This record gives sequence, C-alpha cells and structure tokens, in this order.
Amino acid sequence: FAVQLDSDDLYIDTRVLSRIVEAFYAQKCAMVIGSYKMVNFKLEDLPLGIIDHREWTLDNGRNNALRINGLGAPRAFYTPVLRKIRVPNVSYGEDYAVGLAVCREYRIGRIYEPLYLCRRWEGNSDAALDIAKLNAHNFYKDRLRTIELLARKKLNRVE
Repeated sequence: FAVQLDSDDLYIDTRVLSRIVEAFYAQKCAMVIGSYKMVNFKLEDLPLGIIDHREWTLDNGRNNALRINGLGAPRAFYTPVLRKIRVPNVSYGEDYAVGLAVCREYRIGRIYEPLYLCRRWEGNSDAALDIAKLNAHNFYKDRLRTIELLARKKLNRVE
C-alpha cells in the first residue's frame, strides 16, 4: 500500500496506518480515503472542524466523485492498481485525477473518523487563492471530470 499525506499535515495518532490497512482488507477496495480535522499551525481547531465527505456512499460514491472538487484525505492506494494509472505530473489535482480513475473500475473504501490534522496557514497551496488561480484550479478539475466521463462512457460502450 502507499499512503499520501501532505508534508505540513500530521497523523492524528499512532494507529492511523494500521486502521488504513485494516480498511483495505475489511472493505475489499483499491483505495481508502479517510477524514481529517482542520487546525492551524499551532494545532488549534479551525472552523469547519471535521471534513468527512459523507456525500460518498457505497451505492453512488463513484458518481458523486464527479460532482465534487475533492475526495478527502488521507488517500491510500493498493499499489498494484495505482501502478496501472497514469498520474498527471502537476502540482494540483493529481490526487483527484487518480481517485477518479480508481473509482471508475474499483471500489473506494472510506474511514469517516478523522485520521489526520490538516494544518491551514497562509503558505498553503489552497489558502486565500486569488480569483484567477481559483478559476484555473476549477477549470483543471472540470477538465479531469470531462476526461473521466469519456473514459467511463468508453468502458460502458455508451455513445
């Protein structure tokens, strides 16, 4: 397995990796996505608190993934599946692209309790973006969704 965590964030306790591995086996999935708690750099709670993406459901998660701008974190991958996916060489949205590709054919497992502390500070890549950068990020993710819809149509042979 491979687990992605941003360099400025922290696991919430020492059992996080064990819980992720247990989720892979229990949920029989190719990717596991956890939940996180928003904190500042001093680890003080911030508004929004816990981000758990409960819009994800077993029945419709793969379709809901096309409606939202992110799938959650931390993200963990079953490496044989991850190695089959072309990961975009970009500094924003590559995790979303991989998540869309995984859920096209495989199940994504979820852990709804917080697994890590997401530290927000002025230097974050997504903190206080100007409108041009925000639009560029949204355009990129819209493009990823379009590519994913075409791939799913091809897979399902729907014209």
